Amino acid sequence: MLGIDLVARPVKGETPVAATAATEPLARFVEGLCRAIGAVAGCLVLDDDAPTDRERLAHGRAAVDPLADAALTVLLAAGHVPGRRGHAWLREATMSAYRALLLDTPMAGTSAHLLLVFDHRALEDADTFAQVMAAAPGLAAAAGAMHETWLQNDRAAERQRLLAGVMNQSECGIILVRADHSVSFSNLAAQAILAARDGVELRRDQLRPTRYQDAIRFQAALDHVLALPAELGAPSRHSMMLLLDRPEQQRPLIAVIAPAAAESAEGGAAAIVYVMRPELSGLRGVEVICQLHGLSPVETQLVARLVAGGTLSEAAAEMRIKPDTARAYLKQVFAKTDTHRQADLIQLVIRYQRAVRGDFLFHAA
Repeated sequence: MLGIDLVARPVKGETPVAATAATEPLARFVEGLCRAIGAVAGCLVLDDDAPTDRERLAHGRAAVDPLADAALTVLLAAGHVPGRRGHAWLREATMSAYRALLLDTPMAGTSAHLLLVFDHRALEDADTFAQVMAAAPGLAAAAGAMHETWLQNDRAAERQRLLAGVMNQSECGIILVRADHSVSFSNLAAQAILAARDGVELRRDQLRPTRYQDAIRFQAALDHVLALPAELGAPSRHSMMLLLDRPEQQRPLIAVIAPAAAESAEGGAAAIVYVMRPELSGLRGVEVICQLHGLSPVETQLVARLVAGGTLSEAAAEMRIKPDTARAYLKQVFAKTDTHRQADLIQLVIRYQRAVRGDFLFHAA
């Protein structure tokens, strides 16, 4: 019967060595293959046009002990390829206690190999050798399918990490909500708002306003957005905007509920909830927009206060400058942005922000 426990067989006077830890699903799968066929080490190797470091291309490494793992490393460095029959038996002079079987593993879009290392004494029995040769092609096919699935999942996980990194750069809270109102993702800004219970919170993994009087409106708005058909290529995306009460008489939290695109819904996100603290939201975007137009730091501060809803007199008081000085700065801003009125300036900034945040059609809820 084939099969081997992945525990090193000790040489006289030595203590048994535990198997190399299989920390990833692919490594656990390769470990299972090794157990099934009686190998002491194994891995999957992707082909490369210029394999300068074949060990880097090895995935799912598993071995019974450091010696078997060292043999695997030597064999990877040698850069062997299977023969015309789709397999090759390998042996390295520096690792005479081991023999290795290299098998082609069918994969879509690329080619790979399954490398299995055996104790040479186990293969001296003719029946055992025949069983290995009979079982190896099927195991290689299974390994190829598993390897392909693992690579697809790894690429998908990498895309998720990149997208999460992009969303974490935003000072606007972004929360992805499933159809049952449970939260599937929240960026760092949203996590800070939720942790502080600053207008919204998580209750049993569901997004809820902290104040009861807001909860009914919020749930109705969310249900309305979720009921909209998720069609790709729609000319416009209807969203709902709400103001949610916050503690200590702070200005209300701005919440925008937008439908997720159809491809996002397939991944579990049915709606996107943007939560913005009015005293912070948009300031970073305003700063970048002002930099694009060559505004000075003082002019940028003035524009930020005007976009936040303040009057010119209020902005001057907050900046501790005279109203006439603020008017002079505003004229310089008009010249640099090619605008002529305060309303035109604010509309210009909003148009830039819409280009970044998406062109939503808002309805009061």
